[in-house]
Amino acid sequence: MNELEARVALTVSDKFTPLALRHLFERFHSAAAIVGASTQELLSVPKVARSAPAALAEVIREGRHLREIEACQRHDISLLMLGDGNYPPALARIFDPPPLLYVKGDLRPDDALALAIVGSRNSTIYGNNQAARFARDFVTRGAVVVSGLARGIDTAAHKAALEARGRTLSVVGSGLLDVYPPENERLVRQISEQGAVISEFPLKTPGVARNFPRRNRIISGLSLGLLVAEAGLRSGSLITARTAAEQGREVFAIPGKVDNEASRGCHRLIKEGAHLVEDPQDVYAHISALKDVPRGPDAPTKPELPPGLSPTEASLYGLLGPSDPLTIDEIIDRCGLPAAQVTAGMMTLELKRLARSMPGKRFVRVDL
Repeated sequence: MNELEARVALTVSDKFTPLALRHLFERFHSAAAIVGASTQELLSVPKVARSAPAALAEVIREGRHLREIEACQRHDISLLMLGDGNYPPALARIFDPPPLLYVKGDLRPDDALALAIVGSRNSTIYGNNQAARFARDFVTRGAVVVSGLARGIDTAAHKAALEARGRTLSVVGSGLLDVYPPENERLVRQISEQGAVISEFPLKTPGVARNFPRRNRIISGLSLGLLVAEAGLRSGSLITARTAAEQGREVFAIPGKVDNEASRGCHRLIKEGAHLVEDPQDVYAHISALKDVPRGPDAPTKPELPPGLSPTEASLYGLLGPSDPLTIDEIIDRCGLPAAQVTAGMMTLELKRLARSMPGKRFVRVDL
């Protein structure tokens, strides 16, 4: 049995935890040697479950590992082993890296410049807008956005990165042939064309709760820093943030209203030492690899602000371009401000002849 077949067999058996696999590789140095070990030898390794050797033997006897490899080939899914040249180097350095990754799409060397965005599944409009705002800026800066494909903040971050023509990586807590949540099936296809969808689980593994802590360590492990866009006190993204801190990653959190339950988790992280961020520049100040990286060619240049603008007016003026008009809904989505505040601000900019309304109630900036 070759090394790839052995690693797939270990994965498909679904009885070896990441910590058990770490101990096994320290003892035997390869999956092929692990598979060739006796039951007594396997059970002498810390954290190996008593049922694991029998489960592994059954997988091999039934040839399930070979059928798994054939299914990957049929569905254009790559199998990436820890130690391969294109295995993400940052992930390889965490305490318990996955010995095997399933990848739909492609991983590139410049994906090392990655930032994660996570948050609540039950997100608010404010939280989604902030996740999208930061994701767009990250990709125009040349970074890759990493998230977990969950409803809410994750979905908002992935979609914004794609809309900005950037790369995004999705790490899922299910197999790549059992996408969760099911309504994101189309998003999965888009991500695989403009980045990659990644899992450490066998192809048909359902997205059950126990898988997500394992997924979370990969999200943070792939990234230079992790941003929690919005989270309540019970959000699983707080666990991801603490995992990121344990891995030595920078952790950032966006504040919300002090009485908003949806932001209490972010406020707790800030109290515990996460960086409070209001703007993407606050993130770049703490990520040395991004401090001096120029924005991408498609990123809009910031105009010189006219004197006498309020903070809202300045934000809206800077958001608009001299061409490519935006609708009110697009402006609201990008700036994250309340609709009434945006409408009033745009009216003021029009009166000051700093914005012009185009057909279809779309707006462009009028330069000085």
